[in-house]
Amino acid sequence: MAAASLQLEQIVSGVENLISDRAKQSDQLRQPDREVIESLGKLGLMRLLVPEEYGGHEVHPRELIDFTKRLAEIHGSTAWVTMTCNEEAELVSAYLPPDTCRDLWAESPSIVIAGSGVAKGKARRAKDGWRISGRWNFVSGCTAADKWVLNSVVENSSPIELCFALVEANPDFIEDTWHTVGLRGTGSHDVILEDFFVPDIWCGVVANNSLPLPDLPFYRLPSALRFPFPKTGVAAGLASRAIADFKDLAESKTPLTSKRSLRDRPDAATSIAKAEALVGAGQAWVFEQLETIWAAAEQGQEVSDQMHAKVRLACSWSVQNAISAVQHLVDAAGSTANFEDSGLMSLLDDVRAVAGHFMVGSYQIDTAGRVLLGLDAGDPAF
Repeated sequence: MAAASLQLEQIVSGVENLISDRAKQSDQLRQPDREVIESLGKLGLMRLLVPEEYGGHEVHPRELIDFTKRLAEIHGSTAWVTMTCNEEAELVSAYLPPDTCRDLWAESPSIVIAGSGVAKGKARRAKDGWRISGRWNFVSGCTAADKWVLNSVVENSSPIELCFALVEANPDFIEDTWHTVGLRGTGSHDVILEDFFVPDIWCGVVANNSLPLPDLPFYRLPSALRFPFPKTGVAAGLASRAIADFKDLAESKTPLTSKRSLRDRPDAATSIAKAEALVGAGQAWVFEQLETIWAAAEQGQEVSDQMHAKVRLACSWSVQNAISAVQHLVDAAGSTANFEDSGLMSLLDDVRAVAGHFMVGSYQIDTAGRVLLGLDAGDPAF
């Protein structure tokens, strides 16, 4: 299925009921529903960023944002897992040997890959492969994935080299650490390996901060700019779901001691107007900055520090806007928001959890401001 013919909205609508039906159980069990994730994989939705030459769809990042937003309107945790698994598949196609990538997706086009691009492990050279040890935090979707890609620092390397290793997912290597109030259904537990052997064919060893192998616009972007954008789609989708839920509530609720419906109250109108404006403005700036760096990537131009800062600022600001949007609606909903049947408070917990990711954390706003003032970012991710 070529990227140009990929009708994401139509494809998602075909699994919307399954996702909705399993959402509550997924959150209760603190892990993604395996059938949901397998279904998304079989529909080709776990290789959106993989190059076409490897059997992927090679979509524009804006398509991934729109896709994750749509999923988040159905279930935030499913959207997050699908988004991160697409990012991990991108890491595989970026750093593992090309022949390995071609064979991987040719033999298993529906494969689901979870993992972590943060170098939390150590890789020691062994005969015909590498010995990997480490603990990787926040491995979203690890319980439902077929394989994990894990990043490690090569032992005694100077300058630093990184080893991206692709391993079979194994529940014995998962530590149950994901006890949260937001994005509960992502199953973002820790993965632990101890002196685990991985053959050379399943490893990619590269210099730190080196460009990936595929010479495509998306892969020409530094890693710190490949990963913030998709998170904004999840945050915007959660806020959009909150707006839709609030509209339903406003039509049906008459607040205590009031003769008017919630819809007729000025605070309700103000809250939903602010929510729409916050989400729309945040996403509009994200797309504007995305187009700027995409044009630079297509032309093979280097992304300047100032441009980089604006991109990261737009992504973090968009997520903060989404949080504010949902908070306005929770406040206007009154006591109803505290009940499980409402879902508004859960959406607020979920969207706040998005901001917990270091790529779009609120502190990135300050970091971007430092760069815009000509100061050192003070953050190795910049």
